[in-house]
Amino acid sequence: MSQLRIGLVGPGAIGETHARAIRALDETVLAAVAGGTPEQIAACIDGAPVPAFATTDAMLAGADIDAVVVCTPSGAHHDAALAAIRSGRHVLVEKPLCVDPAEAASLVRAAESSQLTCGVVSQRRLEPQHLAIKKQLDAGSLGQPRLIEAAIHWYRSDAYYAEKPWRAEAGHGGGSLFNQGVHNLDLMLWLFGPVASVQGKTATLGHSHAIEDTTAALLSFASGTLGVIVTSTALPPGRPAMLRLFTDRGSCELAHDRIVRWDFPDIPQPASATGPGSAANDPKAIGIEGHIAQWRDFVQAVRERRAPATPFRDGFEATRVVTAIYRSAAEGRVVTPNDVLPEMALDAR
Repeated sequence: MSQLRIGLVGPGAIGETHARAIRALDETVLAAVAGGTPEQIAACIDGAPVPAFATTDAMLAGADIDAVVVCTPSGAHHDAALAAIRSGRHVLVEKPLCVDPAEAASLVRAAESSQLTCGVVSQRRLEPQHLAIKKQLDAGSLGQPRLIEAAIHWYRSDAYYAEKPWRAEAGHGGGSLFNQGVHNLDLMLWLFGPVASVQGKTATLGHSHAIEDTTAALLSFASGTLGVIVTSTALPPGRPAMLRLFTDRGSCELAHDRIVRWDFPDIPQPASATGPGSAANDPKAIGIEGHIAQWRDFVQAVRERRAPATPFRDGFEATRVVTAIYRSAAEGRVVTPNDVLPEMALDAR
């Protein structure tokens, strides 16, 4: 079967990660690049004769591509993704789907009214230990969920924020919850279901910029279970992200991609991932294995005409919960996701 031809928008650091993952698969080929500096473009194409375009629109009009991956700063995802959908291309968007919930809802509507495959990068769902836990939770073999905890105790230097100023801008999702914590929040929503309300607190503890570098939030799930998420980039030297799950039959704890405790009697411990590294103090340490898995799933979804591992609707929900947490912290009250732009709330499907 022919390769899926990919157009990449935003050839920065994460764009280069995607370019490497695309090259690693036989099923995909990098066929065009839009935006970026000459140095960024060169890093992405790695010497291959890949055409470069100044803008997304120019690439969509002039490149022979089947799909688009959007790797711009988070606040600029919407326009590029919407243009790609309207041009008839499949779309994969780096996390988060959007910073603005209204823009995220706009993309969901555009995607679901098309016949295209549209997904968000959330590669941690595809790690073997998470897939196994999800399957066992859904089957009921781990028992009734009661509590889930996530902790991202990471460190980012001032130089990290100075390198790319958007990382400290609210409009581009530069806080620790949106930029660093959204992967674990996505896992919490995927494993335990929708959130009914949140209570959040934010602070800037280790940096001079205005945006939060530390967030703590209590999540009340629609099922009645509870969750706690803590994210920070102000905790040197940084530790692997932690996830703990508790049910009426036992509990388990994961440190990044490794199960470090498994207390479910008579249920074998699932295998852990071996590829991606922890980004506790270095965002480049994640490697490309997770993105390879994401692209493999996306290609299969295109060919099988099915939803990808993380469809746009799931990306919308993550954006809505993050926004609710920030609103709760700002207003000092409990906030429901439906309080976030209620006119943009989407009917469950």
